[in-house]
Amino acid sequence: MDINNIKIKVEDLSDNYGKFIIEPLEKGYGITLGNSLRRTLLSSM
Repeated sequence: MDINNIKIKVEDLSDNYGKFIIEPLEKGYGITLGNSLRRTLLSSM
C-alpha cells in the first residue's frame, strides 16, 4: 500500500459527531484503524 495515495475526507463535523472517510485501504486495514480510533477515544473519556 502506498501511503501517499491515501485520502482523508471530513464528511460531517459538529461538536459531538464526526464522519471521516479514509480511502483506499487494503483489506483489513479499516478494522485495524477503526479499533485503534475507538480505543483512543474511549481512553480519553
